[in-house]
Amino acid sequence: MTKATDSERWDFFVSYTQADRPWAEWVAWQLEEAGNRVLIQAWDFVGGSNWIHNMQEGVTRAERTLAVLSDAYLESVYGGAEWQAAWAADPTGKQRKLLTVRITDCERPGLLGGVVGADLFGLAEATARQQLRQLVDGARKGRAKPASPPPFPPASRAVPHQTPFPGTGARVWNVPPRNPNFTGRADALDTLARTLDGESAVTVSAVHGMGGVGKTQLVNEYVHTHATKYEVVWWIAAETTETIPDQFAALAARLGLEPDPDPDAIRTAVHEQLRQARGWLLVFDNANGVADVQAWIPTFPQPAGIPGHAVVTTRRGGFKGIGSVLDLDVLEPDAAVALIRTRAPEIDTEVATGIAEFLGHLPLALEQAAAYLDTTGIPASEYLTLLQTRTEELIGRGLVADRAGTTVATLWDLSLDQIAPNSPAAVQLLDLCAYLAPEAIPLDLFTSHPALLPTPLSDAAADSLEFADVLATLVDFSLAKRTGSGLQIHRLVQAAVRAHQTSSSAHAPSQVSQETRHDQDPLRAALRLLQADAPSQIMGAPQDWPRWVILLPHVLAAVEHFRVMPDDMSLASSVSWLLDRAGTYLQVHGRAREARPLFEQALAIDEVAHDPDHPAVAISLNNFATLLRDLGEAATARPLAERALAITEATHGPNHPDVAIRLNNLATLLRDLGEAATARPLAERALAITEATHGP
Repeated sequence: MTKATDSERWDFFVSYTQADRPWAEWVAWQLEEAGNRVLIQAWDFVGGSNWIHNMQEGVTRAERTLAVLSDAYLESVYGGAEWQAAWAADPTGKQRKLLTVRITDCERPGLLGGVVGADLFGLAEATARQQLRQLVDGARKGRAKPASPPPFPPASRAVPHQTPFPGTGARVWNVPPRNPNFTGRADALDTLARTLDGESAVTVSAVHGMGGVGKTQLVNEYVHTHATKYEVVWWIAAETTETIPDQFAALAARLGLEPDPDPDAIRTAVHEQLRQARGWLLVFDNANGVADVQAWIPTFPQPAGIPGHAVVTTRRGGFKGIGSVLDLDVLEPDAAVALIRTRAPEIDTEVATGIAEFLGHLPLALEQAAAYLDTTGIPASEYLTLLQTRTEELIGRGLVADRAGTTVATLWDLSLDQIAPNSPAAVQLLDLCAYLAPEAIPLDLFTSHPALLPTPLSDAAADSLEFADVLATLVDFSLAKRTGSGLQIHRLVQAAVRAHQTSSSAHAPSQVSQETRHDQDPLRAALRLLQADAPSQIMGAPQDWPRWVILLPHVLAAVEHFRVMPDDMSLASSVSWLLDRAGTYLQVHGRAREARPLFEQALAIDEVAHDPDHPAVAISLNNFATLLRDLGEAATARPLAERALAITEATHGPNHPDVAIRLNNLATLLRDLGEAATARPLAERALAITEATHGP
């Protein structure tokens, strides 16, 4: 063998097993920052190279081998071969060719027991760095005298970004705050952890259960207790499937990727970036079906020891086809009592047990009951009696079918009765939010448009201190949660509030005027707020897209409630406008298929609410035709575009600028259909109108 040149030598070869890759990379980073040339499999054994040959090169041509010791390493055949080769080259240790660092409290069997090393586990990063440098400096100099502080590292680095210290938590993090009152569920947490650990491929686990059983809280607790395993952790609200691409786009931005309007391109880029991460976790919260999330979950193989996990919470079935399913039931009796005691620590055990049994041990209901006891100060025994009495009233009035249906209805009925006399604005805010999405609602939706709100909520929204009190009332009674993004209300709370509204309307005095009912109608207020707040210009206005990212789930929720309850067609113009704008937002972002039903609904509403030749109908026809062209359905779009042109000409005359727009769109469709000769006079006429309107 010829003598190796300097360029073929390394100061250190880092020997490790794949399970310890985060530690090995951290060690290698520190060594290179100190000016060493390091050979490490993670960075240097690139595609096309010979792995066995590279290991041989590392052991024979590196001045020293640094072994990263753990139980997994000591069981590794290749790890044993590497450190033994280094030991054999220097059995007396005079040249200090073998160095060891322990990253777990493992044994140092046999010959390794005689090698002086350093322990890095259980230390803060700064201390671990100091221990590593002292070990390396001592090996070089032959003595452990402290060296002077190293110089400031040069700007050029061998690694594109700094490797984080293992155990310091995720570098990219988007997770709701931890629930300080999380109680019980130890077995479920252990089951979820065992399911996710130990796989070499991407592991998918679904947490399944009825609403309010605590699926989201369980996964949130898992994420916070296992955060140090992952470099990337991203929480995705999956109930509204149309919002998933925007949430992936936000993840792409945090990963440093370039923006792209194509959701497929974003998905591919994010998956590729996750492949390079030292552990990642995606959470899809409250998914409605496998098809809604499956495409967004990576499928590539994971290196051993590098976790790649996806967790789904759902009330639906069918998820066994993509992974394991953990069925979550209500709390055990002891855990249910413990949850009540998080807010009412002095409660009598027998009474607490009675409340827990009455509420069916449902976590969301128990949290609500605990908040009621804490906020009102009512004696627990009196509260239990109140629950029982109100339940009988609801059954007697026919508002619930049986006792099983009262758990949620009774709780929120009592809370709303308690709040209403002292903070009617809080009740109005909750009523309005019941028609929005369960995702966080931006608070400036209310404070920016107080005049559109019913009184007294409008007065409160115009005063920051008073509005803060309104929010605090809902939070204190556990009817809502404050997050960094706004106000969040559980979908079961929303359903109970809507049921309460129905009950109140049925018993409202008959002399209440239609105008008053309109002013107090929360769905009407929600739709007006959204229409006032949502930017109307979408095409060519990327500066307004971030607001649509926030508003889109709430727009879709509100218009869906109108679709289910279309009693008041005076709301039709607002609903049609919101559907059209939401569809346009999706269309601009390459999601034409998702936009199609929105444009269809907008057109259907306009045709019911207006005469067939109304200008609003022409707008819906034109926009739907444009979408169909994007979908490659020019033949289907043609009659819509022709009708839109006819209505616009009849409304505005033959030379109006809107006529030019319709002419141009129809000409484009005809060109796509291969009828260029028919399209030409339309395009010429559109040009003439536009020149006459705006000048040459």
